[in-house]
Amino acid sequence: MWLAEMFAELGYQAMPALNYRQALALTKRLEQPIAILVVNPELRGAERMVKCLVAANPGVRLVLIRNPATDDVAIQQNPSGLKARFTLARPSPGESISRPDWVARIRKVVL
Repeated sequence: MWLAEMFAELGYQAMPALNYRQALALTKRLEQPIAILVVNPELRGAERMVKCLVAANPGVRLVLIRNPATDDVAIQQNPSGLKARFTLARPSPGESISRPDWVARIRKVVL
């Protein structure tokens, strides 16, 4: 939820979902276009969800969010084959989240 809060701080309405079915249901129910789609490509169903949402929202910006254990090589060898202009690395479990740092990272994605 912390990521959604930071997108909201920048003026976006965030719709967090726990899986691809929930994400698709949310977008259908709210009937709003998607400007930015943030997804962990390692989650089951991510590729199918992205294809559906990109088809329905051709101008969407795709942002991949990676687990902290993922290195740069693994980012390039994305298991789902999803391609995105931006990648955000999720903080490690013990790492503190610097709100100003993350808002700056997200600002780069939305501009």
